[in-house]
Amino acid sequence: MAILIRLTTPTETATYEGCALALTLATFGQQVQLMLGSSVFGILMQPTSRLHGMIKSLDLYDIPPAWLPNDVFSSWITAMVANDVAQQIDFIPEDFDSSIFEQIFSF
Repeated sequence: MAILIRLTTPTETATYEGCALALTLATFGQQVQLMLGSSVFGILMQPTSRLHGMIKSLDLYDIPPAWLPNDVFSSWITAMVANDVAQQIDFIPEDFDSSIFEQIFSF
């Protein structure tokens, strides 16, 4: 099952819950894709935030890099976050089609 998890609520708890769900689902063999809204970039920038730590570990769970919106804020964030986090984020593909996901969750 392909699952898209969108993180758009700029709170530590909401981003933690969304990432925890993604990591749990991936542990049980589900295909998961995270999408980060620009509203959560402030949390991602904090090295002590749970979101920051969880994004760093996406490859350990065989989760592809989290998608960012293709805007000026995303370009800025990729240059500002630590290298280990920057390796785990990417822009939304130009040919993105949400119909490939069987479930879409928003936090």
